[in-house]
Amino acid sequence: MTGVRERESTAAPTDRSQLRFLRPVGGMPDEGEPGRIGTGQVLRLITRQLFACPVTDDPEARPVPDIARELPTVDNGGISADGRTWRIRMRPGVRWDAQRAREVGASDAVRGLKRTAHPLARPMRPYFGALIEGLADYYRRYDEEFGHWEAHAPALAQFSHLTRVPGLRAEDDTVVLRLTEPANDLIDLLATGYAAMAPREYDYYVSDSPELYRCNPACGPYRIARQLTPGGDFVLEPNPRWEPATDPIRRRTASRIDIVASPGGQPVDDATDFGVLSWDLPASAARFGGTGCSYYLSATPGGAAWSSAARRALSWAVDRAALAEAARSAGATGAAAQHGVLQPGDPGAAPAAGAAPDGGDPPRARHLLADAGLTPGRRLVLAVPAGSRPAVVAAALADVFVRYGVGVVTVSAGEPGADLTLHEWAPRWAGNANRDLLHRIWPADDGVGDPAGVAIDALRTLDSGTATTLWRRFDRLATADLRLVPLIVADWPRARADAVATGVARW
Repeated sequence: MTGVRERESTAAPTDRSQLRFLRPVGGMPDEGEPGRIGTGQVLRLITRQLFACPVTDDPEARPVPDIARELPTVDNGGISADGRTWRIRMRPGVRWDAQRAREVGASDAVRGLKRTAHPLARPMRPYFGALIEGLADYYRRYDEEFGHWEAHAPALAQFSHLTRVPGLRAEDDTVVLRLTEPANDLIDLLATGYAAMAPREYDYYVSDSPELYRCNPACGPYRIARQLTPGGDFVLEPNPRWEPATDPIRRRTASRIDIVASPGGQPVDDATDFGVLSWDLPASAARFGGTGCSYYLSATPGGAAWSSAARRALSWAVDRAALAEAARSAGATGAAAQHGVLQPGDPGAAPAAGAAPDGGDPPRARHLLADAGLTPGRRLVLAVPAGSRPAVVAAALADVFVRYGVGVVTVSAGEPGADLTLHEWAPRWAGNANRDLLHRIWPADDGVGDPAGVAIDALRTLDSGTATTLWRRFDRLATADLRLVPLIVADWPRARADAVATGVARW
C-alpha cells in the first residue's frame, strides 16, 4: 500500500466513516521496508503488543503500555537489579475474537516472540536473538529444521511447543524474559509489530497463508472481514470483542477499511511504516529523531578518500543545504543538514560545535581537498544503494563536487572499486532505534577507541540520564571519527487519513 484516501462511497453524502487504502497490485510490503505502508499497519489494527507507540509527532516519544499493565522498572519489581530479568504483567479484559472469546494471555506473547523465527521476521532476528537468552539458538534450530523444505503447520507447531527458549516463558498472567545483558531499549523492540500477540489458532496454519487469513482471531479494534487474495481486496471491519476501555492506544472511527489495488499498480502517495507514526499526524520538519531518513558517506579502505584528511575535506566541502533542497525538490516534506551521526532531535544528539556551515566552506574545503590529494581532475567512484531517493542525494553530491573540479561516477552498492559509499538509514522502529543504527550503519572495527563501545554502554544502562549522557559522548566521538560523514536527514512523505466520522482517524 502506498497511498491513503477517503473511500469513494456510494452511500449518502453524510456517511464518511469508511477509509480506502491503496496498494500496488503485487501485494503489501513487509513492515521493515522503509517508506511504505505495510503489513505492520494492518497488524496494529487487528492485534496488540505488550507495548505500543502512541499517535504523536514527538520524535522523543517512547512506547507506552499496551497489553502490559505498566512499564516495568527496578522500583516496581518489573526488572531485576541486574537488569537482565523482566517480568511483564498482562492487562486483563483484552479478548480474542475467536469462536469462543477468551482473554489474551502471556502464552500469546511468548508464541508471538517465537514466531520471529519465521523468514518474514528475519530483519528483526539480530536484535531479539542477541537480547533474549536462547532465542538465537532457537532461530538456528528453526533454520536447520525447516530451511530446506516447505514446512506444514503441525510440524511448525510441534517445533514451537517442544523447543524451549530459556529466556522466554509465561507464568500465569506474566511474561518473563531473561536477557543476555541489560537493555534499556527492550520496550522499543517489544513495541514493534514483529512482537505482536499470536493466538493459538496461528499454530493451525502456515504463516502468511490463505488459510491463516480465513481464521485469524483479532484482539485489536478491527478484524478481517474478507481474506487477502492476490490482486483482490482486503477488508477490515469492527471487532465486536474489542473494548476501548482496555486499549489505551487505539481508537476506532471508521466503520470499514478497504485495502485495494491501486489503478495499474501505480503508487498514489508515499507513506511511512505504521510502526513509526500513524497516518494522521505529519512529523515536524524541524525534529527528525526517530522518524527521518538519514544519509551518510563512508570511505572504502585503500580508496582515494580513505585517509582521515580526505574525509575531513569532504565533510567541509559538502553543501548540505543544496542536498536538502534537492531532497525537498524530489518530494521530501522536510529536509535539513545533519552534522552528527545521530539524527537531529534524538535525545542523545550532541550539539554540532565547530561543524562546517550547512552550505560548506569552499575556500577551506579547497585547501583541505588539495592537501588530501583530491585536486581538480580527480575522479571518485560513489556506490549508491538502490532506490530513487538515494539516487537524488547522489546526484546532488555529484553536482557539489563538480564545483571543486572533482568528478563523481556512481555505481551500484556492492560493486568493487568504489572510493565512497552513500548510506541511507531510516530507523526500523520508533523510540530509541540507535541499536539499529549501530547494527546496520556504523562501520565498527572493534579497534581501540571505537565509539561503538560507548554506544553499547548507553544501551546497557537502565538510568535514562546516564544513557543520554553516553549517547551524547558517542555522537561527539563518532562525528569526530568521520568513519561516517553525516550529510542530511529527510522526512519523506507519509500518507494521511482524512477526517472520518467523529474526527481524525487515529489508531
